[in-house]
Amino acid sequence: MTIRLACAAALSLALALPAAADNKPWRVSLTGDRFDGASWHTGVLIELAPGWKTYWRMPGDSGIPPEFTWTPSRAAKVDVQFPAPARYVDKGGETVGYLQDVIFPVTVTPERPGALDLKLGLFFAVCKDVCIPAQAEASISLGLDQRDPSGSARVEAARAAVPAAGDAITGAAIVSDGGKPALKLTLKERPDDIFVESATTAYFHAPVLSADGREARLAIGSLGDAAKLKGQTVTITYLIGGKGYDQTLALP
Repeated sequence: MTIRLACAAALSLALALPAAADNKPWRVSLTGDRFDGASWHTGVLIELAPGWKTYWRMPGDSGIPPEFTWTPSRAAKVDVQFPAPARYVDKGGETVGYLQDVIFPVTVTPERPGALDLKLGLFFAVCKDVCIPAQAEASISLGLDQRDPSGSARVEAARAAVPAAGDAITGAAIVSDGGKPALKLTLKERPDDIFVESATTAYFHAPVLSADGREARLAIGSLGDAAKLKGQTVTITYLIGGKGYDQTLALP
C-alpha cells in the first residue's frame, strides 16, 4: 500500500473515531502579529512529537501537502511561504518535509486599514511509523499593537529560511539513464539536495551528483510518459550550505 493510500485509510478511520486530543502527536497554532504599516506577519506553527514529520508543498514520492483555508473577518490577501525542506528516506520511500516543529510564514494584507480576526482551517499529514492525515483549526486577532513579540521573532527566523532567488542551475534536459527517464541539471556549484516541482504527476527522486558536483541526475517516477515534461516549466529548489534557493526553468 502506498503512503497516499495509507493516509486515506487512516483519515477514514480518524473521522470515524471520537477526538482524542491528548493523544495527538501534533499541535497547530497561529503565532506572531507584527504589523509593518500595510501587512501583518504571522505564521502557522506546527509542533510535532519527537520523531514525527510533516510535509512540504511537494511531499515526496507520496504523501499529503498542507492545505490552508483562510477566513479573515474582512477582505484581505493571505500569502503563505514555505521554509526550505529536508528529504527523508525510509521503507515507505522518499518524503520531503520537516522533522518536529515548523513555522510557515504568513503575510496578511487587508484591502482597507483596520484590525481583523484571522481563522485557519488546516488539512495536513504527520508521519512516523505510519502516516496520519490531520485537520486543525486556529485563529488570531491582528491589530496595530503587537501582543506576541516572541512569536513574531520566530516567524522572522522562519522567513529567513524561505528559499531565495538563485542562479546556480545553468541547464536542464530530460535524458535516459539505463532506459529510464531522468532530469539532468548543469550546476555552477555542488548542492546539498535538489527538489523539483512540475505541473505533471512526475516525482523527481534524490539527485545523483557527478564527482565535481557540476552535474546532477534525478530519476523520474510516477509518470508514464516522459514526453509530457517537454516544454514544461519546473520549479527547482536546492540547498547549498544549508541555505535554500529557487529557480524556475522551462524544459526543452
